[in-house]
Amino acid sequence: MGIGHTLWGEGRGSTLKRLTLIALLAAPTGLVGAFSLPPLDRDESRFAQASAQMLETGDFVTIRFQEEERNKKPAGAYWLQSASVAIFSDPEAREIWAYRLPSVLGAILAAVFAYCAIARLFDPRTGFIAAVLLGSAPLFSGEAMIAKTDMLLLAAVTGAAAAMAHLLSAARDNLRENLLLALAFWVAIGAGILIKGPIILLVIVPAAAMIAIRFPHTKPRLSLRPLVGVGVLLLMIGPWAIAINAATDGRFFEEALGADMFAKLGAAQESHAGPPGYHILLAPILAFPLIALMPAGLYAAFKSRRDFGSWFLLSWLIPGWVVFELTATKLPHYVLPMYPALAGIAAVAVFDAQLAPRVLWRAGAVIFFVAGLIMTVAIVLLPFTFSASNSTALNIASAMVLVVMTTTAAVFFWRQEPLKGAALSIVTSLSAVAVLIVGVLPTLTPLAVAPQVAAALDQADLHPLHDGAAPAALAGFYEPSAVFLLGTGTRLGDGAQAADTLLDDGGAAIVEARERTAFDARLTLRGGRAELIAEIKGFNYSKGDHVILSIFRPAEKDARF
Repeated sequence: MGIGHTLWGEGRGSTLKRLTLIALLAAPTGLVGAFSLPPLDRDESRFAQASAQMLETGDFVTIRFQEEERNKKPAGAYWLQSASVAIFSDPEAREIWAYRLPSVLGAILAAVFAYCAIARLFDPRTGFIAAVLLGSAPLFSGEAMIAKTDMLLLAAVTGAAAAMAHLLSAARDNLRENLLLALAFWVAIGAGILIKGPIILLVIVPAAAMIAIRFPHTKPRLSLRPLVGVGVLLLMIGPWAIAINAATDGRFFEEALGADMFAKLGAAQESHAGPPGYHILLAPILAFPLIALMPAGLYAAFKSRRDFGSWFLLSWLIPGWVVFELTATKLPHYVLPMYPALAGIAAVAVFDAQLAPRVLWRAGAVIFFVAGLIMTVAIVLLPFTFSASNSTALNIASAMVLVVMTTTAAVFFWRQEPLKGAALSIVTSLSAVAVLIVGVLPTLTPLAVAPQVAAALDQADLHPLHDGAAPAALAGFYEPSAVFLLGTGTRLGDGAQAADTLLDDGGAAIVEARERTAFDARLTLRGGRAELIAEIKGFNYSKGDHVILSIFRPAEKDARF
């Protein structure tokens, strides 16, 4: 019995094997990155620090970064991160991998749910290819290793879409409605809201509306059991919503909906702007293994839009994508909730090269080839740009192998052999991501400024969390990763305030070059002295600035410990 028969068979054992293989393919890049990369600025470290503070204070209602309320996203992701740290680590250790494990789990669930949705809409082999294409996309892999909300949101969106696909397909086929599936749909919606607010509704509600318009006999308003949904959402969200509203005197919802969500629609926040088409321009890199199939796949999906499966995927893809293209604030991961639909559209094209004209296959092959070359060049050039060491021979050899793989896959697509091309493109994308995670990113030490600071304090027995030292003071370098690694009590201020902390409390002072004059002046004014124990040169990628940090401890006669 061949593997094809084993995977594509209809028995429960075949389904279990497919789901297991999908999970095994979705997990590794997230796990490798979770353990190999330092805490990232800025959102990841903000999430991790707030989760650590929940464990430190026992307050799992209010979300804070140090003393500041973080009224942006609901508490779902923070709860999951806190639970992961409580089980696998502890808040004092500040081991970022423990905060990232929920995202890895989200990646596994998202890939599995993608299979469940697309296998129901089409067939098991299409569902399997779609799930593997999704799991090998660089954007998917990148978000799987970061302690934020986005991979968890993807799991919730894909879970809701999978339940909806089963419910509406059953209604279309005049089968008995499944109350458990309806409950699962609303639990996924509730989880999505607890993780990232109403974003899940921007994807699911328009999709359901478009399906209802073209396929009214699927009866979405009845099949999805909205009255059941109201009860589920009230039970899931109500208690925390009431508690956070009381704890913040209403500030949470005012700031989360007004200052955060709706403000992003009309104006670019934190310099994250981009024109309409921004996400389409990034897709060749971020959706790399899918991109060769997209011209043919989208053509075939529009051509067969009268088929329920194709219309379902288009309804999942188009409204949400348009919303995020028109939103003023843009970040690459905003369109991730639509990637399973893209993967499904691509997977349909894998099994029938005649679905689209040859010119579209060749266009996809060219786009894929160019995107692959860009990724390969990045593997070679990143160490030259951001590291004191140049690309290693292994990195260069890996890049050359990737060029060969990319070229070969592009030739398969050019010849309209999409199954061979898809198989090789999946391997190529996973290999490229692995080289970046294992061979390139860990070598970019100038980017890891905060970890170098933490290591220097460890070596000097001055780390507030590990050595029992007084809280450190940061002057001129205020990145959340430093607060996360050095502890909640870290003092943020200017050079003069850092000098006061050093002299009064005995804590280390980490002073950026632009604050050095103020630091020295305050020491002189107070007649104090400081001992330089380390100097760190790096690049603050959040601001695009080179930084020089001087780390001081009190001179022996001024020490207070």
